[in-house]
Amino acid sequence: MKILYAANRAEIFSGGQISLLELLSGLNRSCFEPLVLCPGEGEMASRIRDMGIDVRLWDMPAARSAGIAGIRKKIRELRSIIRECGADIVHTNGSRAQFYASVAVKNTGTSLIWHVREAKRDSLFYDWFLAKAADRIVCVSEAVKNRRFGRFSYFLRKTRVVYNGVDIRKFLRDEEGRKSVRDELGVGEKQVLAGVVGILIPRKGHDFLLKGLSRAAKRYHGIKLFVIGKSVDSAYAERLKTMARDFRITDKVVFSGSREDIGSVLSALDMFILPSRSEGFSRGLLEAMACSLPIITTDVEGNNEAIVDGESGILVPYGDVDGLASAMGRCAEDTDSAKRMGRNARKRVEECFTVERHVSRMQELYEELKKGRRRCG
Repeated sequence: MKILYAANRAEIFSGGQISLLELLSGLNRSCFEPLVLCPGEGEMASRIRDMGIDVRLWDMPAARSAGIAGIRKKIRELRSIIRECGADIVHTNGSRAQFYASVAVKNTGTSLIWHVREAKRDSLFYDWFLAKAADRIVCVSEAVKNRRFGRFSYFLRKTRVVYNGVDIRKFLRDEEGRKSVRDELGVGEKQVLAGVVGILIPRKGHDFLLKGLSRAAKRYHGIKLFVIGKSVDSAYAERLKTMARDFRITDKVVFSGSREDIGSVLSALDMFILPSRSEGFSRGLLEAMACSLPIITTDVEGNNEAIVDGESGILVPYGDVDGLASAMGRCAEDTDSAKRMGRNARKRVEECFTVERHVSRMQELYEELKKGRRRCG
């Protein structure tokens, strides 16, 4: 079965690109023949080629900048690619790819899957148009499904929730990596190191976390926070540093930017905190769970699908600074409880959120479409 994947980005920007790469890596190549469209040269194209998968460069300009003539041209190009490669299924990753594919697949006999990784809504008509064209809509969580498509009840019958998965073999506690990172940060083994991994944007709630840390640090003097993530909003990143100065916690916060050694970083932590105000389904959260870390995260849709409160982590209402500080203190002081939650977090990932499970679910969906059960609404 031939599957044409359309990626929205040339570079790895967030967990969505990593999830696509792991799906491609795990495909049963004796049954599924992938071809991937990338909008330009970059890390995505390079890593996909390293898997022995063909990549074709095909840029996807924003509709507003392309204009009517440009849109028609890109649709003709995509339709030609679909016919030339004989794709049975087009699997789009993102709204822009779905926009062009929605028209390009018409009258080709090719099925269309729209993989939706973000809960943020587009305009009512745009989301309706993209959803209507899809034979199946794959959402990474119930949160994404409900927020994005709850307003279109007639499309829910063709919507499937397929959770992201992680390669649990890559996320095992690494004592050597733990020591290396803690030495780098100047954190002793008796100190408590909390951490957050994610791009620095307001939705991720780093400002809320700094408020919680400032309160927790007054009682738990040995606690320190490691902030790992790419800065894509310079004004917001600067505001976070200003907050740290204003709260007088600059000695307790390390901003590191992106890191490649995430396994070692997670091993260095004593707790993982995800303070987001909203989420689709956080890959960073799953990786921390796989590393057997106790989790503190906000009780918002997406997060509360991964974490069972009191068992695999602690859920805190977004904005509850006292609740966040208390949860940090609980993990810092009650190490037995923290370790128990960490073990339970790992077990939950093993049972529900492995990359093998994700790949299996997607392959089942491909087979379902191939057998002709295309339209469900």
